[in-house]
Amino acid sequence: MNGKICRKTILKTIGIAIFAVLFYTVCDDNGVKVVTPEVTTFVDYRDNKTYKKVQIGEQIWMAENLRYEADGSVCYDGVGSGLTPARNCEVYGRLYDWNTAMDGEHSSNAIPSGVEGVCPAGWHIPSDAEWQVLIDYVGANAGTKLKSRTFKGNSELQRPDGTDKYRFSALDGPLASRWWSSTEMADSHSDEAWVRGLYASETYVMKGHSDKHAHFLSVRCVHD
Repeated sequence: MNGKICRKTILKTIGIAIFAVLFYTVCDDNGVKVVTPEVTTFVDYRDNKTYKKVQIGEQIWMAENLRYEADGSVCYDGVGSGLTPARNCEVYGRLYDWNTAMDGEHSSNAIPSGVEGVCPAGWHIPSDAEWQVLIDYVGANAGTKLKSRTFKGNSELQRPDGTDKYRFSALDGPLASRWWSSTEMADSHSDEAWVRGLYASETYVMKGHSDKHAHFLSVRCVHD
């Protein structure tokens, strides 16, 4: 059952009186009703930048990537993106190595992580376990549902475009959908930390690991 049919069915069932509520009602891929979260905003008073936020299950996530200009953070250099480095930062957020993202704090896989890191006050770097909570809540084809509607799939592999059903709004830009967690790998891989990412060719959320010192990735913060 697609979203259009689902909305009509709900409308016939419960009547026109709750039309305002139906504005936020869609159907999941398997016909299960889900409620599209409301997007609100908050201000990072360190630099007065305004960010979107969204509640997904019991978690509140930033609905865009962090743009805070911490020492050691960079803008994507613009090669291949068609945008200047400054514009890349504005659209896709800044990029951080793991140590900069963590701001000197220790690895954590707790829920919540307890690692404020480079996040605004009242927010923290999500642990790998917190990323998994998000993915489990969103369910099957989580990658497709967390991608923005501008995130194009791969038709040759029958991978659909992003649906943004939970207003996470991940963008298909330079490293924009590769995020650090606050969780290091095991001691034998102490130079690497767990990351999550989205790809046009896949419908799931990738779990991988990346060099904490050499690689620069995006940051999404979670509310404490």
